[in-house]
Amino acid sequence: MGRVFGMLFSVMAYLLGVAALVGLILWMAGWILPVTIDIGYAPSQMGLHPALAAIFNGVLILIWGSQHSWMATPVFKDRWKAVIPASIERSSYVLAVAVLTGAMILLWQSLPLIIWDVSGQTLGTILAVTYMFGWGIVLLSTFLINHFHLFGLQQAFVNLTERETKEASFVTPFLYKLVRHPMMTGVLISLWAAPTMTVGRLVVALGLTAYVYFGLKNEEKTLMVELGDQYRDYQSTTPMVIPFVKP
Repeated sequence: MGRVFGMLFSVMAYLLGVAALVGLILWMAGWILPVTIDIGYAPSQMGLHPALAAIFNGVLILIWGSQHSWMATPVFKDRWKAVIPASIERSSYVLAVAVLTGAMILLWQSLPLIIWDVSGQTLGTILAVTYMFGWGIVLLSTFLINHFHLFGLQQAFVNLTERETKEASFVTPFLYKLVRHPMMTGVLISLWAAPTMTVGRLVVALGLTAYVYFGLKNEEKTLMVELGDQYRDYQSTTPMVIPFVKP
């Protein structure tokens, strides 16, 4: 029964995680959703001075990014696995990401002052396509390593079927030969490919760019510990996020 519950929990977390990611993409772009980065959720709008609203939004990004990094540390994962089954540890991470993403979207204070707007122009179309291209890189990168393991489904399925799993080997397929963290490359492309750049969008771009930088610094330390010389060699020959730039 516990294994079945774990599988159901992982499926739920996966679906919510995917929904949160799609919501984030649409929210940032200002597409389809009634709540966007420039049209805040009405009940949560506090009418703050723009400077205070920017600080408030920055704190939301800090909380969101801290959870991403903190729950991914070996120390936290080891302690968390003492509380919950190891097979749903990753799914609990995905669920936490989904909840915090939804909270950030709903609590966001709109700052719609326009910095530039090239929507409807050729450049705007190019930027919109580039925006989706960046997220396409993120999605492709998850499948190049192991999409279902990354989102926690594989662990629960293996536990449900009581199959033995092979120890994961260190591989660098396709995009991982160009950069060490192609998912973050895609995120950075999308952050800055904005046909309409408002103050709110700029706060997101700056905040998440900072998160990518500091988050990758911590992740690299963890990978060095886990993979040793194998990762050091990879690090010495492959750029972190910008292709063709010498490490």
